[in-house]
Amino acid sequence: MTPAEWHSNLFQFIGVIIGFLTLVGSVFAAVFAYKNIKEMQKQLNEQKDQYFEQNRGNLIFFITKSSISVTHDLIIKNFGNSPAKLISLKISPDLDWSKAGQAHVNDFNITKLNNIFLAPHQHIGTVFDFRKFEENELDIEIKYTTCGKEYTEQYKIDLNYLHKVFTLEPDIEDELTALKYINKSITSLSDKFI
Repeated sequence: MTPAEWHSNLFQFIGVIIGFLTLVGSVFAAVFAYKNIKEMQKQLNEQKDQYFEQNRGNLIFFITKSSISVTHDLIIKNFGNSPAKLISLKISPDLDWSKAGQAHVNDFNITKLNNIFLAPHQHIGTVFDFRKFEENELDIEIKYTTCGKEYTEQYKIDLNYLHKVFTLEPDIEDELTALKYINKSITSLSDKFI
């Protein structure tokens, strides 16, 4: 073998090794790019799901003590950022609306409502007097649709806490005391919205 042939074979061998290394590098680059694209797609789907969860409607049923009477307010509110449509509300055990504490309140039985559209932060409600109610817990099942998806949420409300809500009323002696209390109330309320 002449030196020229030997150099030619050596360059061909080096070319084959470089070609093989380039092929291996290209395969690694393709695998890395594929994994990178899959990870980006996963992150995009997670962001999309997170965005949907943050902006969907979210109907919640809850009970609060009425500020003007001995009754309690039963409220369904859309806490979400999109409209929601109430399909149904089931309360177990059933509430005896003849003992609701108000005349004709049976006409406003909140469990009979269905197909009610609630805009974001909109609510509907009624009143009920729990003083003669003997059960300690309510099982709640609320079904609603929002953004093309249907949701069913189930939870319990412990009625023992309803009667333990402490409220304060101002001790108003004269007009000046009343005006000071009104001023403090307005300031407190405006601070909450700022």
